[in-house]
Amino acid sequence: MTYSVWIAGFPSYYGGADTELDHLIDLFRYYDVQVNLVPMFGADRRMRESVLARGCSIHDYAEGIFREKTVISYCNGQFLARLPEIVRSGRPAKVIWFNCMTWLFEAEKQAHAEGWIDCFGFQSRYQASCLIPQLERLGPVRTFDYRPFFSFARVPFGYRPWNGTYRLGRASRDDMAKFSADTWRIFDRVLVPRHLQKKVYILGYGAKAVEKIGRPPGGLDWQTWGAGAIPASRFWRTIDTMVHKTGGSRENYPRVLLEAYAHGVVPIVEDAYGLRELVVHGETGYLTSDSDEMSYNASVLAANPAEHRRLAANGRRHLEERLVSRAASFRAWVQALSGDERVLSGEKREPDAHHAQKKPYEERPHDRPRTPEQIDEAIEMTNQSKGTEVGGVGGGRR
Repeated sequence: MTYSVWIAGFPSYYGGADTELDHLIDLFRYYDVQVNLVPMFGADRRMRESVLARGCSIHDYAEGIFREKTVISYCNGQFLARLPEIVRSGRPAKVIWFNCMTWLFEAEKQAHAEGWIDCFGFQSRYQASCLIPQLERLGPVRTFDYRPFFSFARVPFGYRPWNGTYRLGRASRDDMAKFSADTWRIFDRVLVPRHLQKKVYILGYGAKAVEKIGRPPGGLDWQTWGAGAIPASRFWRTIDTMVHKTGGSRENYPRVLLEAYAHGVVPIVEDAYGLRELVVHGETGYLTSDSDEMSYNASVLAANPAEHRRLAANGRRHLEERLVSRAASFRAWVQALSGDERVLSGEKREPDAHHAQKKPYEERPHDRPRTPEQIDEAIEMTNQSKGTEVGGVGGGRR
């Protein structure tokens, strides 16, 4: 059977929802799904060329364009704003909506209460646990066994030689909720052996990030870019370890973690939210919500390159063998496109099998210091020095 979908929105090279949509197009086109894209607030020229080359069609938005169509939208605010108009001018056959956040939008609440959203997709168990109870208070929730897709074939695995510099970084949009207030302190406290230099890279450092975390401390070698200023692939091929602590965003299914795995970057992330479903602690990265422990773990990896390489290889394998399955992802879409969704009405829900935490590696006990005093002692025992150099004006380059 040949399926046809109409996507309200447009993929891009930046942002979790838009990049997820970009990878979804790869999945759909692999299975010959007819993909029609309707930009709701603009489309990047290079991405337009990319989707056309993949066999998609692009249409300008007009009233009635979605009449009797199967419509998919990923966290697109303009689509929600126009949904009353869309329904009035020609109701779609089905609307499949992805929030991508861990809270509901007011327009989303209205749309669900009015019955304009036929099916919800959830990227993680954590997100579902946050949103489904709120949605059920407004009406029955139809969903399907969605499994996010990542086209890792785009990224040939290649471990980056350190060549005398240990590179740490993080990437996100310029949003205060994406940054912990002590971000610079976490990076500054990472220690490296004397034969290594240390440098910190942040992609997505703009006015809001500056307001939240301030300027980098003197003596720290750093480089920052605004969101979308460089290709994401360039960033991921630059760093060795991602240290990512947020400031209230309550991460659902962060695509940056999948990008890190794909590029051989070891993640150190919070032991909370949807992140627990993506990281096997001590085997594909580290989970901790303690800032000093994040610095410590990054320091240990700097002193143990063989362990860093092991975790990087495990992460890529975890992505390919556990987190992503083209066939399983498409089976779920067949469920949604064929009208075989599940209706939730407050019953107890067990985690979907494909979302369950899988542990493909034999986990070893890890001696993880917990208190600040233990961490300070452990760092001192490494007998390392910072070995950083001051960059340009203000202590770095931007």
